[in-house]
Amino acid sequence: MRKAWISIVALTLACQPEAGHAPERQRAEVVTQSGKAVSATEWCDVYYTADKAPALVLPPTVPLGAGGGIDAKPTGWVWLNLWATWCKPCVREMPLVIAFGAHLRDEGMSLKNAFVSLDEPGAELQGFIRKQPELLGATSVRLKSPDDLDGWTGQYGLKSGTTIPINVIIAPGGAVRCVRAGSIAEGDYARVRDVLRQM
Repeated sequence: MRKAWISIVALTLACQPEAGHAPERQRAEVVTQSGKAVSATEWCDVYYTADKAPALVLPPTVPLGAGGGIDAKPTGWVWLNLWATWCKPCVREMPLVIAFGAHLRDEGMSLKNAFVSLDEPGAELQGFIRKQPELLGATSVRLKSPDDLDGWTGQYGLKSGTTIPINVIIAPGGAVRCVRAGSIAEGDYARVRDVLRQM
């Protein structure tokens, strides 16, 4: 019951800046069983069918990891996660996004994790990335200007002022199929997998 309450709070609270160091990386376990199945239209805040999906166009970014920039026309699926070091729900869900992505690949899905940070450049961001080796090996970038977030997510149907974390599912070829605001939680793996299978 306590875990469920914490997950609900994480989904409803806006991210607030926090002073101090980034928390240590947490180990994420993939729980393959979850509650009732949901459709892609239920799980995504904005869902596009293949014939109406807009193309991915990113605002100016700066690469953070060895993976370089984000391919606007990927050959496989991409799970794009928007995050920041000062956003507690973002930091909590990041190990799950990474673990879920790895588990989907183990199950045979052609999917890559990609990350977009809203942080300003500096020691805090670099220190966090050093503690998150997955970010160095993934396609990981930073928005040149965090002020670009509203305009960018707005073109995919999110309301102005929508807070991170935000997860975007991009189809092979670069069509944006799903945009979801709010954290994912342990136990969501089966839902995520089922949603991706519907696309």
